[in-house]
Amino acid sequence: MRPVEILTEEQLEAIEGQALRLLEEVGTRVTHTRARELLASQGQVVDGELVRWDRGFVLEQVAKAPATFALRGRNPRRTIELGDGSFVCAPTGGAPFCSDLGRGRRGGTLETHTELVKLAHAAGLPCLQSGTVEAGDLPERSRHLEMDYSVLRFSDRPYVAYGTSERKARDGIELAAIACGGREEIASTPAIMGVANPNSPLVWDEAMAGALLAWAEAGQPVIVTPFLLAGLTAPVSLAAGLSLQVAEALSGIALAQAVRPGAPCLFGSFFASVDMRSGGPAPGAPESVLATLAGGQLARRYGLPYRGGGGLCAANSLDAQAAAETTMMLWATVLSGSDFVLHAAGWLEGGLTASYEKLALDAELLRMLERVRGGIAVGPEELAWETISAEGPGASFLASDHTLAHFREWLFESPLFRAEARETWERRGAAGADSAAAARWRELLERYEDPGIEPAVDEELRETVERRAREC
Repeated sequence: MRPVEILTEEQLEAIEGQALRLLEEVGTRVTHTRARELLASQGQVVDGELVRWDRGFVLEQVAKAPATFALRGRNPRRTIELGDGSFVCAPTGGAPFCSDLGRGRRGGTLETHTELVKLAHAAGLPCLQSGTVEAGDLPERSRHLEMDYSVLRFSDRPYVAYGTSERKARDGIELAAIACGGREEIASTPAIMGVANPNSPLVWDEAMAGALLAWAEAGQPVIVTPFLLAGLTAPVSLAAGLSLQVAEALSGIALAQAVRPGAPCLFGSFFASVDMRSGGPAPGAPESVLATLAGGQLARRYGLPYRGGGGLCAANSLDAQAAAETTMMLWATVLSGSDFVLHAAGWLEGGLTASYEKLALDAELLRMLERVRGGIAVGPEELAWETISAEGPGASFLASDHTLAHFREWLFESPLFRAEARETWERRGAAGADSAAAARWRELLERYEDPGIEPAVDEELRETVERRAREC
């Protein structure tokens, strides 16, 4: 499907012009010493922690980032290509809480993190993994080690590493190298991606700048994603917020290229409005939809893969609000031409909760959208001239040879969403979508197949995790 283009060329130029002016005249605060020293050596104006960026330097550096790249899993057969509208998805990540109908809402633990990793792996969609929920039962300084290990051990797909600081990013790189054949191997074909969120507006702090440097140095892709909230970390107008998004994203990508020219980077977008009645973020509102569409257009302007959208909502429960906002956002995600979608399934309560039932429901939405993205085939078999002409006016095609030959391939069937008479639905227990989703995620977990791991690799991973945990 062709991406929707919501901005005119004149609007794109105005947003880019203000973004580059912001970098040149206002600058960004960079609290990471080595990052400032690197930028100063590249001719940027550094005054204390303030960096003013030359627009020519920024655009020259951004142009070095590749438009597409490969990402390998622990199992090389899981290798995927990102870019050019790849629409690769990952489940929600980083939530402090999890919930399901049977056990209720509760704090995340390593056990629930692993359970959600297995659930996402079993869902069967072509996707990456991510740290699904915080292992709140483990110390904050070292929990990232067990969480990254859990993803590596119980899934053999590529994944989004934990990495909320330089130290944690370097730990994640070390674990990925052990699992995937060494530093040179993952530098050649990356195995993990890291998310670098500037502290909007216009601040690159010690933690995120350090993590960005670590991933870029190791040749691992960096998803540079400004976290913009209209009315809080950005002005209330979308145009102003988009100019901040471009300034922050391009500065981060330029920094990554200054470390390692050609390092893969994604232009990231997370743009939500703020509900002025509560001060809470409102992902899923129309402003998020518009910003997601605009973000994709901006990413294509710079020839960069795009991380955008997701199954986002502000709803606190699995209700009509959650369904409406999530569907709005996932449609925008598809129509924006997103290459990578983080938080594609399971996001609830503004990202505070990873929901088992919503993960199952969102996975079905993603399967439906994959069907839509496939478009309409128009060929002799699809046009079915012989079938129509043979059956004639007033016929039913329910039992025709053409229907029986193709309905399994051409008609979408969901284990969750059914079209059936009310009487049939009642005989089946009259289950609502939430109950059906609860049964679905349990079924998926039962179907989970352990991908296995070589004992020597697992032993080295465990030794590294335990050693680094003692050192933290």
